[in-house]
Amino acid sequence: MEGKKRISIEGKKQSSKNGYREEKTQNPEIEFAEEKMQSPKGGYAQEKQQFRAVRKAARARLSQNQVQKASLEIAAKVQVCSWFRQAEWVYFYYPLGKEVNLLPLAQQALERGMQIAFPRVEGNEMGFYQVSSLADFREGFFHVMEPTGKHAIQEKSPLVLVPGVGFDLHGTRMGYGKGYYDRYFSRYPHCHKIGIAHSVQLVEQLPKDPFDVPMDAIVTEQDIYFFLSQEQALSVWM
Repeated sequence: MEGKKRISIEGKKQSSKNGYREEKTQNPEIEFAEEKMQSPKGGYAQEKQQFRAVRKAARARLSQNQVQKASLEIAAKVQVCSWFRQAEWVYFYYPLGKEVNLLPLAQQALERGMQIAFPRVEGNEMGFYQVSSLADFREGFFHVMEPTGKHAIQEKSPLVLVPGVGFDLHGTRMGYGKGYYDRYFSRYPHCHKIGIAHSVQLVEQLPKDPFDVPMDAIVTEQDIYFFLSQEQALSVWM
């Protein structure tokens, strides 16, 4: 891990090569996929399933205290960023299992008068529905709590806080295999996409399909990793 670098948004020196802000890694907790596998006999699909299983297992090993602590630290990082404070719409998610829990941040956003929405699955598609209270939910697909609103939001460029099973240092996201977020981002390509993850979910490189939509940034309890070019960063995020 020595010599690895982190790509961070806030307060770091601008790189002249690629527009990233970089900082030397000081905490070796990120798992740079030492378990990175040789392609098995089952081929690419099986390899991707194995990566997904490994990342899910890494998250499952976290204690509830670790999840709670990391969630608070990630929420603190998000809420001070200008791209969160200035967003007209923020799309959250309802945490499942040991996913990062940003519900307290959603409650704070409501109290500040921000417009927020949560996802709901309908058939093969997913839409986002505005909520005015964290009581406006019921259990839906995959036992995930979903908003009860009647009309999906058609906002073209919201800030979307995105959960996942794994992420890598190129912005690649690995979901649960159903493709709901990728299809949504294909329909709304101007969304500002922020991956939310525990540091143990972040690896150096994940297998990637052509239809996988990369994140613009990833936030963990340790850092914020930014993947837009310098020009995009200045025009969209700053």
